[in-house]
Amino acid sequence: MANKKTLSRNAAIGLVLVLLGVQIFTQCNKKNQQQTPSEQPTPGSNGASNATGTIHLEMGIPTGGDGEPAYLLKRKQYALSYNGTKNVPNWVSSNLNASYFGDTERKQGQFMPDPDLPPQFYKVRHQDYSNTGFDRGHMVRSEERTASREDNDATFYTTNLLPQYHDLNAGPWLRLEEFCQFLSVRKKKELYIICGGIFPKNYQTIGKRNNVAVPSHCFKIIVVLESGQKVNDVNENTTVLAAIMPNVEGIKSEQWRQYQTTVDEIEQRTGYDFLTAVPKKIQDAIESRKSTSLAMAQ
Repeated sequence: MANKKTLSRNAAIGLVLVLLGVQIFTQCNKKNQQQTPSEQPTPGSNGASNATGTIHLEMGIPTGGDGEPAYLLKRKQYALSYNGTKNVPNWVSSNLNASYFGDTERKQGQFMPDPDLPPQFYKVRHQDYSNTGFDRGHMVRSEERTASREDNDATFYTTNLLPQYHDLNAGPWLRLEEFCQFLSVRKKKELYIICGGIFPKNYQTIGKRNNVAVPSHCFKIIVVLESGQKVNDVNENTTVLAAIMPNVEGIKSEQWRQYQTTVDEIEQRTGYDFLTAVPKKIQDAIESRKSTSLAMAQ
């Protein structure tokens, strides 16, 4: 009888331990899923298949930067690194081809605070740009996400913005965006785009709390491939367009090509390493030259 009681007691204790173990595992797993993603190199980069889980980071997750708090945000329409000190994106990365263009009209109304930012990050509001003299400059252009209402609305989160003078936003920056549309729609190219801002040591700020940083320059990197091609198709002859444009007034009539530069120059001025999923030997070739392809002249 005693043996039966002992066995029953041991069985009960064992069951409790099993249930406790399951509960601990579930809580730990949930906690890990909620942790803020960090900016780390793409696993298995060296030209391997995309391990980032999104086509918008096909060329790899940029690494480096200024060391300020950052949050890696991936959504269906684009991916970005958000700066928790400057309250603007460090960079925004996106894929672009003809399929992203449709008949959806531009969203009406205000830009929206991003609901996917964690609570420790300030959520910039539409009003932070009001009466500042700066446009709400899209990084992923509204026109580039017109296949659906959801896609277009996603470009109006304030995490997709940088303060830009109107002469930049409606001048050479717009003309480079239009050239990307020309390549995607008319030439059926596959583009991988990374853009963002360059900030001086003592940068200007705007906003209700004066905590939205204003870049002195804006940059854009465009990897140009054939339709459907991905990182494994990048080689030493791949066309890569790069530009650094001053965020100033008085340049509305200027062309984007006069601001062409190299990826190496953008990396030097931002502190980021771009195209990290591309093998180093190929990076060295395509990042050091300024594209002069006349075949893509608009």
